[in-house]
Amino acid sequence: MAVEKTKKKVLVGMSGGVDSSVTACLLKEQGYDVIGIHLRFWTDPTIYSTEDIKQFPQNKCCTLEGLARTRQIAHKLGIPFYVLNFEDPFKRDVVDVFVDGYKNGITPNPCIECNRNVKFGLFLQKMKELGADYIATGHYARITQELINGEIKYQLRKAKDESKDQSYFLYTLTQEKLKHVLFPIGEYTKPQVRELAKKFGIDEVNKQKESQNLCFFPESTHGPFLKRYLEKQHFKSGPIVTKNGEQIGTHSGLPLYTIGQRKGLGIGGIKGKEHLQGKPWYVIKLDTKTNSVIVGLEEDLYTSTFNTNTMTFIDPSDTEKKSEPSTYEAKIRYRFFSQPAKLQIQDSETATVEFIRPQRAITPGQSVVFYDNDRVVGGGIIE
Repeated sequence: MAVEKTKKKVLVGMSGGVDSSVTACLLKEQGYDVIGIHLRFWTDPTIYSTEDIKQFPQNKCCTLEGLARTRQIAHKLGIPFYVLNFEDPFKRDVVDVFVDGYKNGITPNPCIECNRNVKFGLFLQKMKELGADYIATGHYARITQELINGEIKYQLRKAKDESKDQSYFLYTLTQEKLKHVLFPIGEYTKPQVRELAKKFGIDEVNKQKESQNLCFFPESTHGPFLKRYLEKQHFKSGPIVTKNGEQIGTHSGLPLYTIGQRKGLGIGGIKGKEHLQGKPWYVIKLDTKTNSVIVGLEEDLYTSTFNTNTMTFIDPSDTEKKSEPSTYEAKIRYRFFSQPAKLQIQDSETATVEFIRPQRAITPGQSVVFYDNDRVVGGGIIE
């Protein structure tokens, strides 16, 4: 997006990593009045008081090391630096939503809720309260402006580096939000960003590992976290049954399973059901009413049509053609090659989606995001 000539104040969310650090450097170079902001999120305090782990609770997105490094970078740049404590809203709007999703037998995406409610929700609100013009983050995405019928429209687009593109997680941005957001590194590839870090004299950020997995607990999988925060009743064992209703095993609690899962089902020899042995079984449904894990074969994972809720459209004009379905490229998870699908809007928040070809493991709770070439149209949560 073209930089405005007048000097504008921008709050840059800085974690201490290379992407957000280079974001701050670029904006300062471009003439913005830059203020560094470190967002403090909630992390699970219970795990750090065990015999195995005794240390200060840390969120992977905002570690104490990252905070110290961010202070150093802000000092090098000569910009003001502050910490905003978002622990309580992060717990309420991200973590609790994540836990409630598993209670209801779905697989939620907390990164999308974090962007919806915290990074581009509360952070934007704080921007206005502090008298700034923009917030900026190190997301790999682009924002463009178009003049349509005399009105400026903001468009969210894929990053130049499609291997790092994060537009999937940003579909909840609206026109009102986009006019106050900057994504400067969306115009660069990851190698170019690393070279920029060297150019700006902050090469130390290139040594930091990129965060992996969910940020608010230390383990690599969500199972241990859910066992700490869900009531025991949600881990009541129950039957593993085929789609035809034949029980072939016992599960350890619905929150430990997800659509498409094959490993960890514990289905070995099936006594008395020799006709079912030797088949690779996959989870195809979680039935909370009967506390059952429904399994099927590989082909049973493929479906074409599903409904969505909590729809968001970046440009409201995309919702005007309600009578007939529109065809877009659609992604049902982040690491997924988009596929053509028909979108039939039901109302402002719900829609029906039909893929041209059946897709594997369409998972309730995850988001489907629609693209028109490189432009993000919008998205919603899969039912």
